[in-house]
Amino acid sequence: MPYLIILLALACGVAGVAILLIEKRQRSAQLGGVPTPNIPAIETAEPEAPENHQTATPAPVAAPHPEPEPAPAANIEPELAAEPVAESAPEPTPESGGGRSHATRARSFVPGSMRRGRRAWGEEHGFEYTKQDDYLADEWMRGAAALGAAPKDIVAGFVHGHEMLMMDLGGINVMAMRTGATSDIVVDFRRVGIEEDSASEDLFMVDEIEGFEVFATDVGVGKRLIDERLEVALHLLPAEVTAVWMESEWVLAQTTKHARAAEWDAMLAPMAKLADVARVLPPRSSAAQVLRVEELDPSREIPAPPQAEPTGPTLVPDHEEIQRPHIQRPEEPVELPSRTRSEVRGVVDHSALGADEVDAIADGRERPLPDKAQARMRRNLNRRSTIFGDEDSNE
Repeated sequence: MPYLIILLALACGVAGVAILLIEKRQRSAQLGGVPTPNIPAIETAEPEAPENHQTATPAPVAAPHPEPEPAPAANIEPELAAEPVAESAPEPTPESGGGRSHATRARSFVPGSMRRGRRAWGEEHGFEYTKQDDYLADEWMRGAAALGAAPKDIVAGFVHGHEMLMMDLGGINVMAMRTGATSDIVVDFRRVGIEEDSASEDLFMVDEIEGFEVFATDVGVGKRLIDERLEVALHLLPAEVTAVWMESEWVLAQTTKHARAAEWDAMLAPMAKLADVARVLPPRSSAAQVLRVEELDPSREIPAPPQAEPTGPTLVPDHEEIQRPHIQRPEEPVELPSRTRSEVRGVVDHSALGADEVDAIADGRERPLPDKAQARMRRNLNRRSTIFGDEDSNE
């Protein structure tokens, strides 16, 4: 097996050397046939060389100009005489430009060329590139997005004060610019002569401007939208733009597969002007609008509020200022009194139970003596009370 590899390597080397020799011979033949007027001057000088140097010059003179070479030179001269005429034909610029355009069109059919060109264009302008964005999946429903394809290979940036997106929608290159105001009115511009498969039934013909047919969901609003700015923007759009439509808060334009960086650069200014024109559309009801603060332009940072410093006395002292006594618990627990067992503590004198140790103030046998010197009215309590007999007396 190693010998076979060595033989193949030698064969390849011999073939390469042979190709180099053949190419060198062809170049020398072409160069030898062109300066034909100088050959006689060299031949006339050859006879003089043997007269002056008879010993050294004979071998070098015979080698560079052998006798068999004049025949091929004579055969090549007619071909070379015709070649300058053929080579001068590609010099005009129209033919060379057509060749370049044909090569560019052929290159556009290479798989992945649109994606690579879009990414390179975004990097050249300093834009961001993302493979896909789930947030944009349900953003549009018209034009190239009518089939429900999710955007991919997205290039995002800001141009002329508007957010710009360049993406792939179902294999169609689409550029979108945010207008800044949401509207329920849809306006569609279609290039004359290009049929749209995804035509909507709610779009009505309004007018034809700058090679575009104008459709809108409201004919009156579509007519009021047409002004000089709209005509200039549609006129500046490249021929590769096939359709433009205004939907929600976006202006979108789809192009052919042949559009590249030059056409994309030419679309930026007209698309920004169309985004400004779309601000005259009736805004959506404020009840359905959501303020997206995160999508607004960046503003200055709000400083943190100042911290209020306490100036008066504090009602509750700090935790460190509270003084607490040191508590040292005994090693053995203290036995507390209990009612479950009898226990006597201290000296107790025994006494009779139930006897009153304090003498009574009166025994009830003493009667007060009448004293005429004092004003006193005696009451006879032997009779019953008369207050209960008032009703009988009244009767």
